[in-house]
Amino acid sequence: MGSKATLKDSVKETAEKTVESVTENVVEETVFETEEPHFTLTINVPQLPGKTQVLANASELVQEVRQWLTDSPETCIYTCFSLCYKGKRLDDYKELQEEGITQDCELDLIEEPYTEREARIHIMHVRELLVGPFKQNTSSVGIDPGLSFFSTVSNINEKATNEQHQNNGKVKENSEAQKTPFADYDFSAPSLAKFVPNNFGRCSIKCLDSLYLSGWNPVPFERRRRGDLLYLTTTTIEGEILHITSAINGFFANKSTMKIFDPNPRTDLKVYHAHSLVSLLQAISPSFRTNFKSLQDYIALHHPFETIPVNTCFPAYTWVVRQSKHVYDMGRATEIYLNLGTDAVDSLRDWNDEFQSQREYPRVELKDRVLRERLINKIQADFTESAVKGAIAVINGNVIPFNPRDPEEEHMYVYNNIFFSKAFDTRGTFAKLGGNDAAHVATGKDLEGIRTVNATDIEGLYTLGCVVVDYKGIRIVAQTIVPGIFRRQDDSSIVYGYFDNGRDEPRLCSDPEFHEIVGKAAKPLHLAEHSVSDSKGNTVKLYTSLETKGLMGDDGRRYLFDLYRLNPIDIEFLENECEDKEGSTLPRYPHKLTLFRPELIESYWDHKSRLWLQEIATAKQKASEDNTPVDNSSDNEEFNFALNPDAFTNYKLPEGEEYEKAKKIDEENVRNASKYLRDTVIRMLIIEFTTLAVTPVDGSSLTTTMHRRGINMRYLGMIANIMDESQDKKLDHVKHLVIHEMIIRASKRILRSLLRELPITYVPYCISHFLNCLLGTDYNPDPQPMVSDTTICIDNPTYTYLNLTPTLLLQQIRDTILVRFRYSLPENFININVRKLPLLREICLRVGIQIAAQGYHFVNVKKKSKKRLTTFLPDDILNIIPIVKQANPRSVFAEETFEAGKLSIARGHRELGVDLMVQSLALHEQSYGFLHPATAKCYAALALYFYHHDDIEMAIDFQKKAVVVFERTCGVDSVDAVHSYLHLGLFENAVGNTELGLRFMRHAMYYWEIIYGLLHPDGATADQNVGIMLQNMRDFEGSVKFFERAKDTNEIIFGKNNVITGESYHLLAKALAFAEDFKAALIAEKSAYNIFHALYGADHQKTKETELLLKDLTSNAVQNAKMALLKKQDKQPQSQPLQQQQRKPTPRTTTVQLRTSPHHLNVSTQVKKKKLSKK
Repeated sequence: MGSKATLKDSVKETAEKTVESVTENVVEETVFETEEPHFTLTINVPQLPGKTQVLANASELVQEVRQWLTDSPETCIYTCFSLCYKGKRLDDYKELQEEGITQDCELDLIEEPYTEREARIHIMHVRELLVGPFKQNTSSVGIDPGLSFFSTVSNINEKATNEQHQNNGKVKENSEAQKTPFADYDFSAPSLAKFVPNNFGRCSIKCLDSLYLSGWNPVPFERRRRGDLLYLTTTTIEGEILHITSAINGFFANKSTMKIFDPNPRTDLKVYHAHSLVSLLQAISPSFRTNFKSLQDYIALHHPFETIPVNTCFPAYTWVVRQSKHVYDMGRATEIYLNLGTDAVDSLRDWNDEFQSQREYPRVELKDRVLRERLINKIQADFTESAVKGAIAVINGNVIPFNPRDPEEEHMYVYNNIFFSKAFDTRGTFAKLGGNDAAHVATGKDLEGIRTVNATDIEGLYTLGCVVVDYKGIRIVAQTIVPGIFRRQDDSSIVYGYFDNGRDEPRLCSDPEFHEIVGKAAKPLHLAEHSVSDSKGNTVKLYTSLETKGLMGDDGRRYLFDLYRLNPIDIEFLENECEDKEGSTLPRYPHKLTLFRPELIESYWDHKSRLWLQEIATAKQKASEDNTPVDNSSDNEEFNFALNPDAFTNYKLPEGEEYEKAKKIDEENVRNASKYLRDTVIRMLIIEFTTLAVTPVDGSSLTTTMHRRGINMRYLGMIANIMDESQDKKLDHVKHLVIHEMIIRASKRILRSLLRELPITYVPYCISHFLNCLLGTDYNPDPQPMVSDTTICIDNPTYTYLNLTPTLLLQQIRDTILVRFRYSLPENFININVRKLPLLREICLRVGIQIAAQGYHFVNVKKKSKKRLTTFLPDDILNIIPIVKQANPRSVFAEETFEAGKLSIARGHRELGVDLMVQSLALHEQSYGFLHPATAKCYAALALYFYHHDDIEMAIDFQKKAVVVFERTCGVDSVDAVHSYLHLGLFENAVGNTELGLRFMRHAMYYWEIIYGLLHPDGATADQNVGIMLQNMRDFEGSVKFFERAKDTNEIIFGKNNVITGESYHLLAKALAFAEDFKAALIAEKSAYNIFHALYGADHQKTKETELLLKDLTSNAVQNAKMALLKKQDKQPQSQPLQQQQRKPTPRTTTVQLRTSPHHLNVSTQVKKKKLSKK
């Protein structure tokens, strides 16, 4: 026994030393940054307010201060200016400390002359200011990108909130129940008509009737040399039409009319010239001056993160939208010119050179690494935006292919310096692997390979910028153009891997320098070096698979591409599921490109390294017991284990016994990894589900949970079968989610195949009919397809969706699930057990459907509207948006700093830990920007930390940021946003803002029921928290409903004899006692007592607590019975009133901690509170 303990301690000590070294390295690199102070800069402004102040630090760029001034309500009228210090103009791209700027320095804002580009930027800025906090982007690919409902949800009476805050949430005992946000809560299925809050709307403060480019543009040549840049026309609210000239020295009103061109200034006006267009309009129009101030005040009421644009990641689009009124605006059509210029030169960029140049940026010092990561993130976001727009243009037929004579599936395109191709097997590359199915998978695997190689960040090794776009059933791959990639491939441009262009003889090559660089990346990726040969017997060594190619570009850079086979084959799945086997009733899996995920390889490497450490520790232990000399040579050894990506493929092996032996070892390692996935990783995940260590809520969180453990989604059926065998009730909520995910993926695949052949005008008709067949059969069992009346030359369309029926669709879904997930779905599962709103949500999100916000009938009603004979109509389908996959860059150092902070807190070094976490947040903000999911996770984690350590005001500040960022980048109904609202509700309740907290809770629970529905353990926790908060508001009857629902959920999931169920009965009994339903409270508390007595015995604290409450409730019940008897006999009691004798339990003010947050820090002891600057 002692030997085992010593062995375990030895392994643990080795692991802890490794963690300590990582933490120390992170601390050493960040310590100088944590000491960097913030200071206040004073900016002298030419106009009112005269002076303004900016909070900055020494490492910030001058450009960042300029951007802050442009965004600030006080100085938002300026865009074309420079900052000067003591008469010297500051360089925008230098840090403040490099320019000698320190505390108490005063900078001067100097108005600069305009260029045409600066004038266009200024005009666009003014147009955005006049829109309000929620700006409609005319170039977006969908309706309402990056929405946030935070200000709408938190719009309460400030006076009442302040009064309640002053009372610290204490409600007088004799006060009556207040009306709470849950007063009219509907416990039935939520209506999508309320998806967008009723009080959410665009800004109604109007400053101008119109502002647009004048018809007198372009500027005549004779006026250009006088400084004229652009001409504008605006109509004020007073009805006056003004013609304005944008010149190099600012803006002035000219004498032109709609019919007469006179560019001379209007000297009849008191003020006719100003450097800023806003200043000029304020001087001319009193209504503009008044309304513009009101508009800025209205914008200031919103959280700052709600108003800044999402420009460092792809914004989230809601799947339920409220169509805004389309208004007449002549300026909207000119925004493309204002953004891009006359010939759109601003949009033409050399994407590949920008990508690779940013990766070559210095990375030695921390500030250089941060700037490098920020530039890489920005170029990735810009490239994604352009690639998405280009892919839509390609699919809609607005781009001409450069190979028009080839079949349509083989067409390739170049648009905006981006190369586009379709994910079809046009050259027969995947003929033996599954054809188009394999080609479709290969594009996703290639993107995953690019992400994995980029994460290694090897100097001198480059990959292509790549984005995969799914739109209208077609997958488009957008890539940067490598110099020389389009030339004839009969020279030596391919220098690594196997190359076959279909014309010349295939070549196998391995450039020594390229091989050395790839080897540096192969080490962290755990890829084994292996020998291969060609048909001529030439032998080379490779780290990557044969299909991966290395190219020497004309720019001298080494590019690695075709990375779809970067990881080895999942051989156990391939042999069991992708081949015909005797006695098997399952059809063959549709393709053979079944590969490991990189997370699985990392997990298996960790598993093997632990076994290696145990072997060393065992050997040392045995040597010490035998009194033999201990061999310490292994202390300097490095664990070496790698997998061959070409194992179990048809690559040609060189002749020789050593090669055969190496092949057997490689294949054995890959097979063991495959068994490890099936026998260990998946089983461990089931255990985590059973113990509620992981509780996914929707398909996205389930996918993330599986992918983080290296489990491919093709194993959903295997997981469902294991759950069927276990028959554990605690797995029912996950099992339902797993089956839902299979249905969603099958439905997505079928719907995409239906959309692929359709013109754009038929898309809403197809989608609505598909949804009616899947979800609307209870309302109309026999929905009939509709056809578009706007398509020319198609009299009798023969599209596939026209033959779709509910029975046929359900059979197709069952067949698809059987083929792709190896699971036999019960015949009536979709009609009986499926949850329609969660299913509708997931299908819309996966396919990119935006539907109208209104109440949809999913069940039969007696009176049907003649206009709505089916659940969905074509007019309900408002838009279809692209689904985007990209190789998101990671800020490795920021993530390591954050993990080191959490580790330090867990080990007791709390001050160091919180310093590291705050520094990590600063790195995230600098690398990713404020509006990014990774930054939001830092906000949420810090909020939880400060909440647990009693700095709740700081926790609320961070949590508000997390809420807004998650809404705008992940979606208003994303799981992260819902969790953030639930936590924010708890935080507000903790400081006494119970009503505001309940607003947040109600908003979150509405979306929770859309995302999952009922019978989820975390939903029961949320119900209990709402019940406790309602008790604080003295809404006892309302709290009972939520405690009852929580009790029912826990009893179904955990069973009758479970401590969680006992706690639910106990809370319900208290709630019923507050509501003065003592008979029901007594029954509930008896159930709680029986559960605790059976589990813990009579002497346990929980049993004694329930026993005490049970005695009080019994006494109350007896006295109530006596009172009823006396009243019946018309006798008055001699004792004091019964209500004064009854002993009620004390209301519970602390809420149950949610289990749902992925950022929860398990720290319980108190630490010294650390006040931080709320920048």
